[in-house]
Amino acid sequence: MSHHRSRKFSVRLKELLPIFAVVLTVGAIAALTVLAPRLSDSRQASADVSSSPSPDPEASPSASASASSKPLPTFKTLDAPPAIDKAPKKPKIDPCAVPRNLTVMTFNIKGGRVSPGELGGIASVIRASGADVVLLQEVDQNRRRSGNVDQPAIIASHLGMQSVFGANDYITDRGGYGTAILSRFPIAESGNTHLPNRDGKEQRGVLRANIMVEGQRLVVFNTHLDHTSDSLRQAQIGAVMAKVDAYDGAKLLGGDLNAGDGSSVLGAALATLSDAGASLGASHDGGGRVDYLLPNSWLSAGDGNVTPTGLSDHHAVSIDFAMRGAADC
Repeated sequence: MSHHRSRKFSVRLKELLPIFAVVLTVGAIAALTVLAPRLSDSRQASADVSSSPSPDPEASPSASASASSKPLPTFKTLDAPPAIDKAPKKPKIDPCAVPRNLTVMTFNIKGGRVSPGELGGIASVIRASGADVVLLQEVDQNRRRSGNVDQPAIIASHLGMQSVFGANDYITDRGGYGTAILSRFPIAESGNTHLPNRDGKEQRGVLRANIMVEGQRLVVFNTHLDHTSDSLRQAQIGAVMAKVDAYDGAKLLGGDLNAGDGSSVLGAALATLSDAGASLGASHDGGGRVDYLLPNSWLSAGDGNVTPTGLSDHHAVSIDFAMRGAADC
């Protein structure tokens, strides 16, 4: 009986084998269909990992996760800054060039005690003379008594000139009182020096301007000496000439010396300078000559004029000059 059952089971198994083979084949095909894409993705991921840079060993896990989830930032390429230009060179002085012609004026404008409207009249006097360089004494800058205006700047603006101011006395308000230099030529540098003084006397000074006349330097000094004491004037002119003699080349001293012809004050200046206006006559309403233009040997004097104006008790003194080259040219 058992032998018969075993034989029967063997027959059925033989009948089922083809069916099992078909099922296995279909299962295998289905498995390959599902797993093949996953194997491909796994291989690609492995390749990506091997080709990417190694992570920073000091980076935190959170930073790595953040970096993997955000794209890297892009940066704008900046252009290089432009090259810095070299500082321009100072004008070259050619001492052997043809003489430079210029007109210089000195004018004491009476304590600046003119109204702002009268400054145009002073400018008109200067314009009519054709002056290129102007030395003004008794000048106010921002003082109540003269209308709180910058007198040298206003006069210069009427004439298209540059101006520098030397304050010697400030009195009680915010303004100054002193001397000024105006120039149609460029003023390269300037400075004001206070002169020796005594208690109770008005502070005086000497104003200097280095003026470039067609590329050649002319050093101009403007002063106004004490009017009450000859001994103080002598001390002051000594200090002035120490400044003048410290400069080489073309130079000129001008202004109100409050000293006449033959005085020891004028003699001290004429030790190294010349009197360009010796033949021009009185420069003051009261007579006498106290306003001077004193050049050194680099400047030769031409025509000159003394012009009463009614704007001051001093007259405007102007002289034409030719500034030559060096003596060994």
